[in-house]
Amino acid sequence: LFMATKNGIVKKILLGYFSKSRASGVRAINLPTDNSDSLIDVQVVQKGQEVLLATKKGQAIRFSSDDVREMGRASYGVTGIKLDKGDEVVSLEILNTQEVLTITKNGYGKRTAVKDYRKTARAGKGVRNLNVKEKTGDIVTTVSVNPSNSIIITTAKGMVIRTSLKNIRVMGRATQGVRIVKLQQGDNVTDLIRFQEAEEANGNV
Repeated sequence: LFMATKNGIVKKILLGYFSKSRASGVRAINLPTDNSDSLIDVQVVQKGQEVLLATKKGQAIRFSSDDVREMGRASYGVTGIKLDKGDEVVSLEILNTQEVLTITKNGYGKRTAVKDYRKTARAGKGVRNLNVKEKTGDIVTTVSVNPSNSIIITTAKGMVIRTSLKNIRVMGRATQGVRIVKLQQGDNVTDLIRFQEAEEANGNV
């Protein structure tokens, strides 16, 4: 398993540590006792796969999961990305596609080629992922996508928007993106998921 926290800490731990978990669960990561950090995501990772961490203020870092050694349950982890003051990690992706999609709180977003994110060692400051401005709002998440995927976007006021990635063009890292969602006043994007449209088979969907 590969874990990431909002403060940019990452941890890799063998699944075998959880083979005999108790009904009450077992500790997987030793977070600070002052509640200054929290786990934002956990993904299954294979040897050699690459990781992308994205932050709410528009930075992202791409590095090999092999740069992080395997640790025990009692450890906290190591630095995955160095954050500027006021920034935090919002998403962890194990990269298995050629593109990623980023969406912001105010409904702006864009597709970007993974190769545009220079691969570095962990613990750097990363590169610009999206040009965050007051108009765009902070980044909500960055997810791996294929051109054939569709996405579902949810908002704080309970709206659900479904669209095809074909409606969102590929853009460079330093752009602010385009408006993907037209939000009602006072609403904001809370999450985004990708899915593959069902393929037609024997004339049936």
